[in-house]
Amino acid sequence: MANLKFALALLGLLMLGGCATPPLKPPATTATQTAPESFELNGRIGVRHDDQGFSGNLSWRHNAVEDEIHLRSPLGQTVARIQRKAGIVTLDTPEGNYTAQSPAELTEQVLGWRLPLDGMQYWVLARPAPDDAAESERDDSMRIIRLRQQQWNIEYRDYRMEGNYVLPSRITMRNDKLELKLIVDSWELP
Repeated sequence: MANLKFALALLGLLMLGGCATPPLKPPATTATQTAPESFELNGRIGVRHDDQGFSGNLSWRHNAVEDEIHLRSPLGQTVARIQRKAGIVTLDTPEGNYTAQSPAELTEQVLGWRLPLDGMQYWVLARPAPDDAAESERDDSMRIIRLRQQQWNIEYRDYRMEGNYVLPSRITMRNDKLELKLIVDSWELP
């Protein structure tokens, strides 16, 4: 009789266990919407402008008070270092050092193309910049796959988990004069 009671109790526990539901995973957009504003990313960048192009490596450290971007050739030689701090932008190249108020104007003057840093700091996190109107399109997981803002079309071709966050890993940004392709190899988040 004791064996029968034990078998019935075990059967009851197994049946209850079969009714349990696994915890629900939050949607992918929760992670990208709550990702911290500060980040460090390393990856590869391709730039196409007026039938000219550049491809190389990119390192970008961003926080609320400054940005520091290193552009390197595929062999690792520094092409440019862009730093924005306290409203001043500096761009250092092997040919010289330059200063301006706007990263877009400075990169156009020195590199020949406008780096949209004011928007990019949000776009790389799959967010629209907060002070400008934007249109977006989402996939079935509610991740942004297309964003249109500041005369730029941004496409998110791939996402991946980075710690507790789902972040873009392949981004293409286009306007009528420039195309930037960014492949993020690694993210560092606080």
